[in-house]
Amino acid sequence: MKRFYSYRLGEYHGNVYHLTVSGEPSINDVEDFSVTVHYFDEEKEEEIEIARIDTRHGGVHFDKLYRRDEPREFLDIEDYWEAEEMLMENWRTYAKSFSRR
Repeated sequence: MKRFYSYRLGEYHGNVYHLTVSGEPSINDVEDFSVTVHYFDEEKEEEIEIARIDTRHGGVHFDKLYRRDEPREFLDIEDYWEAEEMLMENWRTYAKSFSRR
């Protein structure tokens, strides 16, 4: 998937969280998308995804990556900007849950 854009959400427990929006085939004609909340782990030197809404696996669904044992939650949204808004508004809650695991 092509990365459309990414921006900083804020800081929590010393980590700087970002939101990234990717999709295909283009930003003006999105058929598939992925919107992800993540941070860079300095110690591991890698991006850590904590929450993602995407169109893989047969429909729009929410992967709570901080709860790997939970099944995917399918959502009644159609556009990536709805997914972006949901994650942007709640990223701190997901960061808190991720830090508690």
